[in-house]
Amino acid sequence: MVSIVEELKGKWAELDARLEAITAEALILEGQKAAILTVMEIFDPSATSKLSQQPKRRDRSTPGRRVTDLLRGRDVRRGVLELLRDAEEPILAGDLSKQFAEREGFETEIAVIGPNLAGRFSGLLDRMEQVGLVRSSEAPDGRRRLWEIAR
Repeated sequence: MVSIVEELKGKWAELDARLEAITAEALILEGQKAAILTVMEIFDPSATSKLSQQPKRRDRSTPGRRVTDLLRGRDVRRGVLELLRDAEEPILAGDLSKQFAEREGFETEIAVIGPNLAGRFSGLLDRMEQVGLVRSSEAPDGRRRLWEIAR
């Protein structure tokens, strides 16, 4: 049994190394493509417009890292409290995160990072509940919680 596990560990390490090599090669190829386009633009500026380029993603990071990047430097706790204060009734963490994204100007990102942002807000709300800033009640579906300011 141990030999099987050792073989699988070896295979995993082999695949990991191969994937790393492929990723490194892809980065090199992307750099070469960019260099070729630069040279082509020098000789014929209209030549690059004829090439069909696939649109690149603005950010190649994971949604979780993207959430971190978007929230960095923002007073999220204060924003959550303001949104809860302005809400007419208790609100779900997911809806709260969408409202926060709209207010902060990154609502276009919500399709990609929505679940990660809602999870981050859920954790923040849990911590805020522990210190007595907010309180929660069960949502009608029984799985989620509705949040409001503890008054």
